[in-house]
Amino acid sequence: MVISRFYVTFISIIFLIEIVLSNRVFELSDRFLDVRSNGVWLVMFYAPWCGHCKNLEPIWNQVAQSLVDTEIRVGRIDCTRFTSVAHEFSVSGFPTILFIKGHKTVEYRGDRERSDIVDFARRMDGPAVRYATCTQFEGFRELKKVFFVYLYDSKLPENEQLKDNYTRIAEEFQTVVNFYTAPASCLASVPNAVMPKEQSAYVCKDGSCFQYNEEEFMSQNISLREWVNKERFPAFMKMSIGNFHQLLKSGKYLVVAVLEENQIGGLSLKMSEFRDVVEAIAVNNKNLYHDDFIFGWLGQPEIANNIAIQTLPIPSLIIVNSTTYQYYLPKLEDDEKIPSPQSILELLDQVKNNSAEAFGGETLLYRFHRLSYSLQTSLFGMWKGNPVLTTVLLGLPLGLFSIICYTTCCTDILEATDDDDESDIDERHQKKE
Repeated sequence: MVISRFYVTFISIIFLIEIVLSNRVFELSDRFLDVRSNGVWLVMFYAPWCGHCKNLEPIWNQVAQSLVDTEIRVGRIDCTRFTSVAHEFSVSGFPTILFIKGHKTVEYRGDRERSDIVDFARRMDGPAVRYATCTQFEGFRELKKVFFVYLYDSKLPENEQLKDNYTRIAEEFQTVVNFYTAPASCLASVPNAVMPKEQSAYVCKDGSCFQYNEEEFMSQNISLREWVNKERFPAFMKMSIGNFHQLLKSGKYLVVAVLEENQIGGLSLKMSEFRDVVEAIAVNNKNLYHDDFIFGWLGQPEIANNIAIQTLPIPSLIIVNSTTYQYYLPKLEDDEKIPSPQSILELLDQVKNNSAEAFGGETLLYRFHRLSYSLQTSLFGMWKGNPVLTTVLLGLPLGLFSIICYTTCCTDILEATDDDDESDIDERHQKKE
């Protein structure tokens, strides 16, 4: 009995050790350069003094746990100790997350959330286009994430050029969205989906799948790449620093509900209601605005404030031209504090027919104003967060600069005064003689 208990305890300890070892994050050194080609790596390059790196650390541990069932090794490396590694991978900012597979290196530029980082690693660890069964196809749809699929069938005419373009484009966009190939019969379970007359590409999002009609889109000079670039976003989404640069590449207008989350990531009732209003406009008027607009909301107003070069009221709405960086604001009535659905719809129609009043842009003058505004808001944020530290950080350089100015300028004045005094004394002596 005692032996059996000891045996069970021993096996349990060994099992726990294996779990810990499989979940752990590898602490790497400069020897990593010698083993980088052995296996697949997801590495965080950090610095001990970096606050963002410290915030990412618990998430990074969760990433390692989530990738236990893969061949991906999760590690991290201190770039202040092993500068040669940082130089080899051209790391200039912290934290930097790199997917490394042999000589292939891809930087992760999305949100620093566990699910987003894990999805990125799983996408990169494999071919750009993956085969999916109909069961897997349904599972992907249930996740309610955007993905592209090339549907084929032996009974359908082949389109080799479209298939080749699809594969090439999948390699280009592999870092941000999933691409699959699946039997055309999978589409039978999708509501409102149009069955293809030949092998074709589809985007699956917002509860259905939509076909890339090659003949129709080519007549409008919309290539498969342009279509993928514009269709890789859902009808309504959360926007952030991590994905905003991707949204700007879409070429569409960005309709942004400017909100502010609390410390635990929640929204007040007033902000939730306004977000729901904007989402309803996006979903219910998809046929009108889908081709020109991407709808979403910001949990922190800094991005919108930086574009508008002003502090926008919360909640509010701003429409951004992703090409010119110009923005549009809804006109409020005297008694309105929050844009009404009617005012939002009017602004959308005006932007669509180019009759809305545009502000801002990317000219040199606006860039200077935007830089100045960013500097002011950053300093105010630092002062609000830690006034003592901000005083030290700003006061010390200013004090040193004042001392340097005093020693270089005032010393010359004092020396000149001394020389004048000596010359006056010499003249007096000469007169007495």
